[in-house]
Amino acid sequence: MLQGFEEAFTDAQAGIVSLALELLENGEKEADMVYIYIYQNDSMNFVNAFCAKDKKIILLNHWFEDEQILEFFGCMRKDMKHITEVCNKFDGKRPIEFRLSYNVNTKAFDAKYNYDDFAGDGDVSLVDIYKGWQKECEAELNG
Repeated sequence: MLQGFEEAFTDAQAGIVSLALELLENGEKEADMVYIYIYQNDSMNFVNAFCAKDKKIILLNHWFEDEQILEFFGCMRKDMKHITEVCNKFDGKRPIEFRLSYNVNTKAFDAKYNYDDFAGDGDVSLVDIYKGWQKECEAELNG
């Protein structure tokens, strides 16, 4: 793997987090945490996000209009293409699943990756996986 991959890979993910922060700013909303879920294999992709404020999970459709959410998702998909380009350029393996967490107050970023294409055969519901992660995050907030 070429030198510079980790920095370029982190910068590309930071772009996705920046999109979420921009959505909050444009919607005049404040959150303590931002959570972004991405699943992308060769034939499908799934993106979604949610926030936390005062230890409560807030879904995007509770704060934003459909048009704003769709624009955000479209931008996220473009940034995912950029992540793929970075991985290809540096011969790095791109994760299939990303679980990104950003603490707005401390500016701490955390990412969990999965390299297995566990939904490729269609037997797994990505919506169920995403909702399960929401519940995990909510439990951590209140734990």
